[in-house]
Order: sequence, then C-alpha cells, then structure tokens
Amino acid sequence: MPMLSLLTLAGCTDVPSSKSTATAPATAASVDCDRIAGSGRTFYESNPTYTDPRDDGEDWSSTPPEAQGLDSAMLRRGLAKLGNNASLLSVLVVRHDRLVAERYYDGSGAQRSNNVHSVSKSVLQALVHIAVAKGDIGSLDDPVADYLPEYFANASPVKKKITIRHMLTMRSGLDWTEDSTEGKVEKTSNWVRVILGRELVSAPGTTYNYSSGNTHVVSAVLQKATRMSTCQFAHQYLFGPMGITAEHWGRDPQGVFSGGYNVYLTPREMAKFGLLYLHDGKWGGRQLVPRGAVRAAQARITQVDDVFAYSEGWWMQTISERSTYFAWGYGGQFVFVIPSADIVLVTSENTSNDSVNKEIDPREFIRDYLLPAITGPGP
Repeated sequence: MPMLSLLTLAGCTDVPSSKSTATAPATAASVDCDRIAGSGRTFYESNPTYTDPRDDGEDWSSTPPEAQGLDSAMLRRGLAKLGNNASLLSVLVVRHDRLVAERYYDGSGAQRSNNVHSVSKSVLQALVHIAVAKGDIGSLDDPVADYLPEYFANASPVKKKITIRHMLTMRSGLDWTEDSTEGKVEKTSNWVRVILGRELVSAPGTTYNYSSGNTHVVSAVLQKATRMSTCQFAHQYLFGPMGITAEHWGRDPQGVFSGGYNVYLTPREMAKFGLLYLHDGKWGGRQLVPRGAVRAAQARITQVDDVFAYSEGWWMQTISERSTYFAWGYGGQFVFVIPSADIVLVTSENTSNDSVNKEIDPREFIRDYLLPAITGPGP
C-alpha cells in the first residue's frame, strides 16, 4: 500500500505534522487488554473521550485534493455544511490512498479516541473471517452450540441450529429489541447465557432483527475458539499490523469483550480500516483479512428498507448510482467505502450527551458534495 497522505483544509484543528518523535505502533504483546477493558457493569458505557498517545504524523504526507482528482472548493462547502451539526467531531476523506480532507470540530483532533459503537460490528466481521482462515473456527456455518455447548444443554434442537453466520447477519431468530433488551441483560452476571436463553421467535436464518446481543455472542465464540480475548486477537491479527491500538474496549462480567460495541478508535484508525476493505483486505501487501470477508461485506443479504441493505456487520446503499458499503455506529460514526470512486469517508460524532447528539446523514454530503467534487480519475 502506498504511503497515505494528509492535507489539512482551512479550518482544520489539532492535526499533527510529521515528527521524528512519533512513538512506534503498539504490538499485540504490548497492548494490556485488561488495562483498557471496561468494568462489565453496563452494556453500553458513558462514552468518554480518550487520547491516543501515539502521534501518527509520520504515517501521513500532504497532497492537495486536486492531485487526486477532487475539487477542494466543493469539499470545503460540504464540510462547512456538515460542521453546522453541534455534535460532529470529525470528517475525513481519502482518495487513492491519500487523506485529502481532514477536519475536526468542537475541540476534537487526530489523537482523540471515541466510542465507534456499531462500527465495531464490522471489525468483528473481519476478526471472525480471520479466525476461519487460521483454522480456529471451522466455518461461519458452524453452530454456535459447537463452541459454547455449556449454554445449550437444555436448548431445543432448533435453537441448536443457530450458526455464527446467523448471528453476524442478524438472523438468529432470538427475541431481541435493540436499545431495550440490553438493560435487562446488564442486570445479570452472565450476559451470554441470558442472550442465548432468549425465546426463539423465528427459525434461524429466516428473519432479520438487528441485535447487539447476537454479536456479543459471536465475541464469546471467537474467544472460546481462539483461546484469546477478542481484544488480544484483534491487536495481534488486525489492529497491530495496521498500527492501530484501541484506547478502550468494553467487557462483560464473564470477561467477554464487547462484540460489536464499546470499542474506542481515532478517526484516522477508522479510515485505515476502511482502506483495508477498499483494498480487498490487504495492508502493506499482506492479506490481513480474507477477500471473502470483503465480498461478504458487500453482499445484500437483507434489504432492510427502501434505502438500506445489511450483510455481515456492514450496511449498503446506492448513492448517485454508485454502490457504497459502510460501517455504521450509533450517533454518527461512519466508515463509507465507495469502490468505484476509490474513496473512503469517515465521520465521528460526540455521543457523550444524547441531548446534543444529532446523527448526520452522510448520504447528503456524498451525493451533493463529495461525488460532484470528482473532477477526474487522479493519478
């Protein structure tokens, strides 16, 4: 992968320049997952902001948007309109592996790390596919009961047919009301047991129902299969090679790291993750994530409504006749991948105060400013 590059458009704040004093990326062995783990008392945490100690300025060099076939004036107008949202923290635009627009709002900056919420579900999808490629997990079509038999001793034969793929695609059939059932789960001492103990309201694989409970169970499967915590596995096989370190990661009372929520990353780290998928799972010439995972991320398994479709932890929609797929976290955390334009778009928003948060609609920015800003293919 070519060296990424950075251009700070007018109005950007707190963007580090390249410095020889930048600290080295943390290795998996140096990441203390116990230190960054959550308390296990609440399903969803209070969403504070952390600081990434690593200045990754040396990872970036500058280039104007025009060098990548983009109109900087058009981008500025779009960024200014996005900036009218009081909860917006960041917007990053990457084209041809170059970070051509980076703007921070409301005191945020390149080293500020926030809860990416359900963007974590897309990360989890990558981790599961890595585990399959390594042979730790046989297949996404393996029953969950094969890995967590202690929770299925009294389960019905139908419930025992729930697979890892059913969980990732939100088609487990387990009863769940998002943003409600979590409150009941967190009052118990064994979240995975309670989630798997929910009533089966439809046959596995037949009905879409969005559930963070599903992905938390997948994290438990990953930990059991790999004999590592999800946090450790992520840093060894995904984050570490990319120079990414989570500043915080939630964990339940049994020590299962949050599956699909409560992971804290910087906007640039989110952009790296988007680039990884843009490049079919390759990073620095190395196949970190299997190509099959990237193809699965773009598969329209469920058409949720007239606009959005869902796959395995990723969403899809068509904007101005261009297919896009994206990681979507509560409150405005987005990683958009637009393959036909060779673009990754990242946004983050403040979710520490729900009364202030107003989730943006990146589709308007993409449709009205980002795609119209394309003046040519670039280099």
